[in-house]
This record gives sequence, C-alpha cells and structure tokens, in this order.
Amino acid sequence: MKLYYSENSGNSWKIRILLALLEVPCEKIDIDFFGKREHKSPAFLKMNPRGQVPVMEIEGQYFWDSTAQLVYIARKWGGEQWLPTDALGMTEVMHWMAFAQNQVQFGLQWARGMVLKLKPTGDFADMKRQGELGLKIMNQHLQDKDWLAVGRATIADIACYPYVAKSPEGGFDLAAYPNVLAWVKRCESVPKWPQRK
Repeated sequence: MKLYYSENSGNSWKIRILLALLEVPCEKIDIDFFGKREHKSPAFLKMNPRGQVPVMEIEGQYFWDSTAQLVYIARKWGGEQWLPTDALGMTEVMHWMAFAQNQVQFGLQWARGMVLKLKPTGDFADMKRQGELGLKIMNQHLQDKDWLAVGRATIADIACYPYVAKSPEGGFDLAAYPNVLAWVKRCESVPKWPQRK
C-alpha cells in the first residue's frame, strides 16, 4: 500500500492521522506541489486525473478521494471503532463525512487556500460565510457531545479535523467557537494522534 501525499494538504493529513492511530504500515511518497508540481506530471495524472493528493495505491488500484481512503483503512484495520457497521452508526459517521466535503471544504479549506495563495481564485466572502456556518453548526452540535458521531472518536472526526484545526490560517477565530476549540484539543489528546506541524 502506498500513499502519495503533500505535507501542506489537509486531506493528506487525514490519511496520515488514521494510519498513525492504527499503526498501519504504508509506504509514503511526498509529492512536490510547489517546486516540481509533481501532481500535474503525466505519471501522476495516470494515478489521479484530477491532479490532487492524496492518492492511495491499494491492492493494485488507485483511489484519489480521502473519504474513500479513510473508509478502506477503517474497515480493513479499525474494527468497529472508527467506522461502525450498524446502519444507524454508519449513517451518523457518514453524515459528518459529507459535512467535511461541504462547509469544511468549500468554507474553511478554500478560505485557507486563498489566504495562503494555494487557491488563486474564488469568492472569498462566500468561503468565509460557508466556513462560519460550518463552525457554528459544529459548535452547536458539540455543545453536549464530545465527538461528532456515535459518542466516540471516528473517521468523522478525522475527516473534519485538519481544516478545522488549521482554519485560523484562513482568517477564522476558533476562540469564537469554544466547543469546536475544545473538540480540536480532544482530538489531539487521542493516544498516537500525530501532532500538528
């Protein structure tokens, strides 16, 4: 199994978190985004025509979506802990996985990309609105809960964590969302959770 990733990619970070938590052996190949732009090379585009990281080579197939990669790792090595198989539990987790691909991505992730000049175009005001809505929803949800789904840490938390944790880089103030800030710290206190760089 191989992971093609970039240090600056929050989506890559999700995969590295779960691999670390479950102590799954995986060959990691750091893709040079900003110098050689290896993610746009013909060889890379054969693995992922979208030209993005992370990409995982699993059993001779390439998967370029971090959600699919998290599901595979959780089911293969995580038992029921990280992705439950009962219908309601799985639905709870997937509910927040979808959230990570909406307000978190289109708000927090893209606003950070604009500020750091990783994403050169877009409506920054709309990204801020989407991000603030996402943080407000999470803050309300976490008012009486420690975790996003099923009462424990799951891949739902891992899917949302990187771009929430790095949201101040996009101009968001996590101090205004104390339940979210406490959740970020709770994630980071999970044994073997890799520390932010």
